[in-house]
Amino acid sequence: MKSYSAYFVRAAAVEQARAVFGASVQPLPDSPWLLCAYRPDDELPDEDVLLGETSLTQAKSAALGEVFFVYGDTSVDFFVYEHAQDGELLRKLVWATLPEGDWDDCGWALVEGAPEAWEAALFRADGLARHLYNESQRLQDEGRGDEVAAMQAEAEKFWAAKQITAGQTLPMGDGTVAMLVEKSYGIDRFQIG
Repeated sequence: MKSYSAYFVRAAAVEQARAVFGASVQPLPDSPWLLCAYRPDDELPDEDVLLGETSLTQAKSAALGEVFFVYGDTSVDFFVYEHAQDGELLRKLVWATLPEGDWDDCGWALVEGAPEAWEAALFRADGLARHLYNESQRLQDEGRGDEVAAMQAEAEKFWAAKQITAGQTLPMGDGTVAMLVEKSYGIDRFQIG
């Protein structure tokens, strides 16, 4: 499976979830969450969702309480996350092609709401080390070795802030971030699908 999308709703709202999602609601073993509208090999959400003009979870959360949505595509490294509660959008993140970028020029295309605890896992030390190595090599290969120290200082400052920022390519994201989100909510990815 290269891509999927799913909504997750608190298990206490099972009847409300069935009213919204129909028969595509299933409890997850040993989890306080329901899996709703799970779609393997799904397509990227519509552009209005990716641009933040439309929310997939905000209106649903007015009826369901807490709900979050994930989309992950590991073939092109796209990721979409929305988290809402009681009609309020709490967080929205989109890792996709950046505006003005080429198809493979991905980064944090949209960032809304307050950071959540799970996001700290994206700022691991090995991720920074890999970025510094790759960028240093790229600058050296382009004959711009004199820019390495400035790049390193900028990346380390950004990393220390541990803040995802729209338009940035750090921290690296990809389609597997959807599974990281699920894990942070206590959902075992291998019990899905």
